[in-house]
Amino acid sequence: MLWLPLTLLALLTPPQEKEPSDEEAPKGSHETVVVTASRQEQPLLESTALVTVLSREDLRESPALVLDDALRQIPGFSLFRRSSSMISHPTTQGVSLRGIGPSGTSRTLVLFDGIPWNDPFGGWVYWNRIPRTALESVEVVRGATSPLYGSTALGGTIQLRPARNQRRLEVRGVLGDHRYADLDLAASDKKGNWGYLAAARILDTDGFYIVDEALRGEVDTPANSRFETFFGRVSYKRFHVGVNTFRERRSNGTRLQQNNSRIALLETGVEGDTWQGRFYVQSGLFKNTFSRILPDRSQEFVTARQEFPTLGTGGSLTWNPRGQLLVGADWRRVSWQDRVQNLAGLFVQQTLPVHNRLDVQLGARTDWWQGRTTETSLNPRLGILLRSARWLTLRSSAYRGFRAPTLNELYRPFRVGNVLTAENPDLGEEHLWGGELGADLHPSGSVLVRINGFWNSLRDPVGNATLSVGPRFIQRQRRNLGQVSVRGLELETALEGDTPWSLRMGYLHSRTEVRETGLQLPQVPRHQVTTEVRYDAPFTASLQGRWVADQFEDDRNTMVLDRFFLLGASVRKPLGESLEVFLAVENLLDRDYVVRLTPLPSLGIPRLIYAGIQLRLR
Repeated sequence: MLWLPLTLLALLTPPQEKEPSDEEAPKGSHETVVVTASRQEQPLLESTALVTVLSREDLRESPALVLDDALRQIPGFSLFRRSSSMISHPTTQGVSLRGIGPSGTSRTLVLFDGIPWNDPFGGWVYWNRIPRTALESVEVVRGATSPLYGSTALGGTIQLRPARNQRRLEVRGVLGDHRYADLDLAASDKKGNWGYLAAARILDTDGFYIVDEALRGEVDTPANSRFETFFGRVSYKRFHVGVNTFRERRSNGTRLQQNNSRIALLETGVEGDTWQGRFYVQSGLFKNTFSRILPDRSQEFVTARQEFPTLGTGGSLTWNPRGQLLVGADWRRVSWQDRVQNLAGLFVQQTLPVHNRLDVQLGARTDWWQGRTTETSLNPRLGILLRSARWLTLRSSAYRGFRAPTLNELYRPFRVGNVLTAENPDLGEEHLWGGELGADLHPSGSVLVRINGFWNSLRDPVGNATLSVGPRFIQRQRRNLGQVSVRGLELETALEGDTPWSLRMGYLHSRTEVRETGLQLPQVPRHQVTTEVRYDAPFTASLQGRWVADQFEDDRNTMVLDRFFLLGASVRKPLGESLEVFLAVENLLDRDYVVRLTPLPSLGIPRLIYAGIQLRLR
């Protein structure tokens, strides 16, 4: 085991005579300040959890056009299916980390500046709700964070951090093949105690066929996507109020299968010297049409038209009387028709500086959530950080996480192709016990190597259990599936020196097993590898690769989704101080890769070439 020699080395390393000064400290991307892992600001390498950050520059230079595709460069990040949010149904856009039970309902909590971003009714995520120009960075925390954030955070937490209120105007326009058009703009400023940020994005594409040409029939059309979104925020001193509106329209690959989504959010927050409060209210409307398709794909027939108006509200209050103590409470409520669900929690976290080289972090949270009855959940966490040497940091943690089933899982049936999945109002809580041990090697400001091993025991995960397989239909139902073990290894490497070249690589090995059957969880590849080579001066060029191993489509492990490799590239050239032009390609090699079997195979995005111009005035 890698951690054993590292631990021995840490114990044998003589104590440092003094702490390195700011001038002596290594400079590099690993000095980034993060907030999500502990709900307080701390340097990246001071966190007892494994945190990865994508900066504003990382997002801007990625060949990916939508946020979830950019995040796939982090091994272990995945939606329920392999497909991009550009062409996938919203209910498949739930996110998971490390292969901890991929599902349309997320097992990872997504936040925007502290506000839950998962759909309150279904748990999935509308990844395009925030214009890219309004984002400062994205923080990804792996490992259960339920002791701080409650339900849905049993696999980790992803936080979208908004851009700062500084004087700027940014406009980004993109045109590409498949009639792709994208306009993204933002303006912000701060004068005295007042500040504002306003951003909007419009995207429209005719989309792509998701069925191979040899299998297409009269019913097949390109899966397309159109959305408009706006985010605005006004701040005065330490108080702010913001709004977000989002509208999306999709055709999901046939003439009749379509869905529309609308969201309107009002959020507000205020900060004191030792406390912080957040409140939000969100209305949503989700419309969806399901169809039955004849085997020769010559005709389809509407089987259901669904409409789900929902209302979500919530708030949080945290108190930080001393730098090492954090106390807080939060509450969420969602209603759909006559169905209502409430979730509330109290949490406390204390960091103990046992030694100038050793920190111990203790935390716990109690949650109350509403199903047919009111249930409770207690989730503790222990974290240890050892500064073994100036170039080596060791960390370990043990935790419990949980997720309450959503109203969608409890009460909404659905159909994908000829697969029918029934609701289940008797679903119970799913929870996870886990632990991990990691090491960060940072011999200089230009080198960072992170190694992390993890083990999780997931109990009663909600999944789609196959009841019967017939010539015309596959019958499934949402059920608590017993016990699943998830264990694996993560590696991250970043080389960023004084030269124009930089290299980042990542690897995830995730082994899952359903204890009762010995089978693997569906939608979890055993291996994932990502790599990026970047050149910066006098132009910026980026080449990103992603390899994903085989995985299973179904719980019986009979339908295999083959491995694939994708390559993306982008080139950006400044034209003066404020103007930049760029050219990029997704799926550079134009590989066909299967993202879904129903049992008809559905394909991911083909090669997409686009070019654009970006104006930034400061």
